[in-house]
Amino acid sequence: MRVHLADDHTMFREGLAAILSSRDGIEVVGQTGTGPEAAAEVERSKPDVVITQLEMRLKEAEEVLSGLRSASPGSRIVVLTMLENLRYMQAVSKMGIDALLHKGSSAEEVVATIDVLSRTPEDQNMVVSMPRALLERLGEEPMGTLSERETEILVLAARGLSNRLIAAELFISEGTVKRHLANIYAKIGVRSRSEAVRTALMEQWIGIHEITSASADGAVDGAVDSPADDIEEQRE
Repeated sequence: MRVHLADDHTMFREGLAAILSSRDGIEVVGQTGTGPEAAAEVERSKPDVVITQLEMRLKEAEEVLSGLRSASPGSRIVVLTMLENLRYMQAVSKMGIDALLHKGSSAEEVVATIDVLSRTPEDQNMVVSMPRALLERLGEEPMGTLSERETEILVLAARGLSNRLIAAELFISEGTVKRHLANIYAKIGVRSRSEAVRTALMEQWIGIHEITSASADGAVDGAVDSPADDIEEQRE
């Protein structure tokens, strides 16, 4: 099987390429990031399998996958992601992919997935390898549902607190706050904390009474007062 790897993390991509190249029957024919260069290289090489990282918002993920499918309709697409929220998993699984793997999967699981795809027709059921706890919840939680911790973080963001202050308030790391916000954005399909707050208020996932330090308008405006946090989150 001829394989193309599209991942923005060079060390991970090169490590996976080395492992796959050492296996009989697998040839890594290309490596790129997940940008436009991925579709261009896939169109040129027409690999049997494209393994692509998806750690972006749903709209961007759909654009990446659409570009890959158009570039090489006959290639099987395997998605790797670190994101662990149900809406994202459900949505990506409906984007015409052949396999969905957690990025924490072992190399053996990736190799096994390629082997399965080499022996099954394109209309076969999608291959999924996710943490057991997440698999047990797939399809059970309503799309857009926020966890208790995500709701806490969104309320504090609505009050205008920066990532650093949210972390201090909840006794967690700033990195954990960023990961929760990324999951919130992907889960409800938004691009910034101000959009997330407005959506949460409209959907009544959080109430005005919870934003005790500001009025409704002020709370949303306060959420925009940390542009550096939004920019930094988009880079993550």
